[in-house]
Amino acid sequence: MSTLYEKVAQSIMDQIEEGSLSVGDGLPPEADYAAQLGISRTTLRLAFEKLENQGVLERRKRIGTKIISAAPKRRYSMATTDLNDLLNLGRDTRLVLRGTRTVRTADIPELDGLVSETGHWLEITGVRFMKGETEPFSVNRVYVPARFAAIEPALKDVETSIFEAIETIFKVQVGRIQQSVTARPCPATEAQLLGLAEHSATLQIQAQLFTEEDALLEVSLATYHPERFQMNTDLRIAPK
Repeated sequence: MSTLYEKVAQSIMDQIEEGSLSVGDGLPPEADYAAQLGISRTTLRLAFEKLENQGVLERRKRIGTKIISAAPKRRYSMATTDLNDLLNLGRDTRLVLRGTRTVRTADIPELDGLVSETGHWLEITGVRFMKGETEPFSVNRVYVPARFAAIEPALKDVETSIFEAIETIFKVQVGRIQQSVTARPCPATEAQLLGLAEHSATLQIQAQLFTEEDALLEVSLATYHPERFQMNTDLRIAPK
């Protein structure tokens, strides 16, 4: 059952779709609009917040609320409850590779303290899309240690995840993931690929994937467009 604020948000969307409200229109001040609708200002603010999070409204202090989009913007929602959910990010989206190169451990700060047998890594760069979308929601850099670097010739057939190709070719399986989430300014290359201004705030997820035998399989650095991605975690604690 929808809450009152959700019904208010849907009513605003209906008016936009019908044409009685248009992109660029400003909405009345909160107090006036709430009185007009016969609801509390708190309910209206929740409705506005929902539409703002969907990219439909823009609210600016002392300026007001304006319609900036006729439809909610799609976001990739990564909901995690276990290891398989973390791996599904790659399985449920499309990865378009942009290139590879060989780098040394010392070249990449995020590889500090990690070991590749030769001291070299295969760097794989790509952009990730939701199915049916033309704008990427993340830029991905994957670092594969020397033991699995022979994966490179098979990359031309990869459309989901690097780790799945490694699992198939080398007959191994991901058994553990270490992951950290960091807010960071967007580097120039990632900003260009994502259509953001350089140094815009972005979310970076760094993940280390290990085989069931605890051998490092890959290091993944993913930079996400803040308006096209959200992450939800729902973990159940086992009773003692």
